[in-house]
Parts: sequence; C-alpha cells; structure tokens
Amino acid sequence: MPRWEDNQLVDSDNVALWCALNQLMARYWAEVDGNGGLKAHEFYAPQGVLVIGNNRFEGNEKIEAFYARRRHSAIATRHLLSNLRAVTDDAPTARLLGLMSLYRADDKSPFQGARPPAMIADFEAICVQGDDRRWRFQSHVLRPFIIGNDMPASITINPRNL
Repeated sequence: MPRWEDNQLVDSDNVALWCALNQLMARYWAEVDGNGGLKAHEFYAPQGVLVIGNNRFEGNEKIEAFYARRRHSAIATRHLLSNLRAVTDDAPTARLLGLMSLYRADDKSPFQGARPPAMIADFEAICVQGDDRRWRFQSHVLRPFIIGNDMPASITINPRNL
C-alpha cells in the first residue's frame, strides 16, 4: 500500500516499477564505470538533464560531450547506490530517489591503498517511459553533501567549456 514519506507518496507495493528504475540506474552507472560513459547519453530522453552540484549538462549532446571529456583521464571509478526509493508520478513518469557514493582510483587494477569516497550525494532521477517502453532519465540530479579532496570530473568540468 502506498505511504507518505518526506511529504511524497512512496509506492512500496509497485515492485515492478522499483525493479525497472533500479535496473535503469544500475545499468547507467555500469556503463559509466565499465565503458567510460561512451553510451551514457543514450540513457537520457533527447532533452534530458544531468545536474551534479552546480554543473548542469542539458540535452544529449552536452551529456555526451561531458562523458567524452571525462574519458581523457586515467581514473577508474565505481558508483555505488543505496537507499533506492521509487515514487509514482503520473504515468509514464516516475522518480527514483537514493544515495550515490563515488570511489575513484588511478587506472591500475587492483588499486592498493585506501581513499575515502570522492563524493557522496543524494540523487533524484525523474524517469520517463518512451513509446518503446524503455525508461530514460528526463532529469538526473545529484546533490553532493560530501566531496573529498579527489575532486570528481563532474565537479571540475565546466559545462560552458563543452
């Protein structure tokens, strides 16, 4: 049965929606970590928006340019997700809320030595289901509340320079 949480209706009984949005988010970060985000822009609706802190990448072209620029570094990343909550909006729109932790290391495997997370952020993704029945991000907003000394590219790359 749906319940109110933080003034939002959380549809805890819609397991299919939670699974679909969880899979979308997991596949997205796997693409970013494993393939350098080469196809990350395909996870967004054509006018989709990626917001990380004060940086805003609007539209597939800017999102693709961000990930192309990000691939110039020799840094390996792992994005970890937790506390995922699906919120039902009006079909075909839904939201996924949660927490993302970013770990970065020199591109050597296996990495030895301890580093704290580069960033821990709350996120909210507004997802839309297209005519092809695939879920995509309309917007994906990350709100960092901890940023380590090892600044992530999403914070250091200026969207105006893409």
